[in-house]
Amino acid sequence: MVTIREDGYVNAVLGYGMKRFDPFTHNRYGGINSWLVDYREADNMYTFNGLARRIISLPAEEALRKGFEVKVGGEDVDENTKRRLKSTLEDLDAKKQLGVALSWDRLFGGAAVLMIADDGGALEDPLNLARIRRIERLDVYAPEDISFTNAMLYEDPSSPMYGRPQFYNIIGLWGNAFMVHESRLLLFHGGNISNYYRRMRMGWGATVFEQVKSELSHYVGGNDYAFMALGRLSQGVLKLANMNDLLMNDEGERAVQTRLHLIDMARHMLNTIAIDTEDDYDQKAMSLSNVDSVLDEFMMAICSATGIPATLLFGRSPAGQNATGKSDLENYYNLVEGIQQHTLRNPLARLIEVVGSCSEYGIALPREWYLRFESLWNESEREEAETKKLRAEARRAKAEAINTLVQAQVLDVSEARATLERDEDYEIDRSLDAVMNTTPEGGE
Repeated sequence: MVTIREDGYVNAVLGYGMKRFDPFTHNRYGGINSWLVDYREADNMYTFNGLARRIISLPAEEALRKGFEVKVGGEDVDENTKRRLKSTLEDLDAKKQLGVALSWDRLFGGAAVLMIADDGGALEDPLNLARIRRIERLDVYAPEDISFTNAMLYEDPSSPMYGRPQFYNIIGLWGNAFMVHESRLLLFHGGNISNYYRRMRMGWGATVFEQVKSELSHYVGGNDYAFMALGRLSQGVLKLANMNDLLMNDEGERAVQTRLHLIDMARHMLNTIAIDTEDDYDQKAMSLSNVDSVLDEFMMAICSATGIPATLLFGRSPAGQNATGKSDLENYYNLVEGIQQHTLRNPLARLIEVVGSCSEYGIALPREWYLRFESLWNESEREEAETKKLRAEARRAKAEAINTLVQAQVLDVSEARATLERDEDYEIDRSLDAVMNTTPEGGE
């Protein structure tokens, strides 16, 4: 029988793949040598790595931080409806539950929020908005706890839901299984991914970690190497007599490893190292120059892959002369706004629709309405003052232009007033218009 052997230097000296000597073995959370991230690996990264948790949580929390408004034709709904809707969503802890769903959507490639609704029907029945009284609670489930079969799909070709799941099997926190109609779920479908991989994942999408796994591994591994270098500012060099001959068999390889381990454990300025007369041991000074710049490059690679600026992800101040980080924040807010529009809007609108249909809440939503998310920017006092100044200057320039047209008799006074009123920059007092337009008695 022929035994194929690799060079003994691989493990005896370099220690590749050995947890004690290879830092890269410490930043694997499962799925070794795989670019796909399964549920367990993603869960472990999120649970045991603070940086990985921030990558997932920061954009999800930011998407819900400033809240939203329900608009009707460009105007807010009435104060009573707004107050009741806000109170109901707070009682349901909707902000927290939607935040969890957004985080799991980024972490696992999808999520589902189950609305436990009191409408007189069972979970496997379609949600009856005409009979719904209230929502008891909102429960969030990860994709690994949700499944369906082909027999559970819509089969009517004329239905807009044709080919999509009508029912889902869900496994609860304590292992209890139950079936739910899709109308009772707020579904989050994960990141963009090809149909091939979406079929492999039972309809769920891409995860964030699949996009940043390599960059995160490099950064964590680089920090591990840097930490090891601090403990080895001088590198020991051992010249072993007949080392090549020793590495030609398993026993010799283990003997070399044992010798190296003993020297590493004994190496200290207060300890004595014992070697054979034919061996030679020396120490070479190591330099840590430029290590910080290499780690900075790994850090920037993570920021580039995630779209999260270093000021938020790592808590670092903007770098460079006159740097403010405003452009980085602008790009980040664009990312978050994309999450709001493409991931959060539909489930949130569906939840508001169901809440507005509940008879016990007394929320009278208009027939047509839409969501508008609040701006993510927090203007400083200086920025707010500059904005007001620019608006005032624009209004003054417009008024001067209209006054010039009036003086040139291109417009009369009534036309000028109407123009200002249409632009909504001025509030025109119309209380005397009827009097001014009345023809005096006996006049022409």
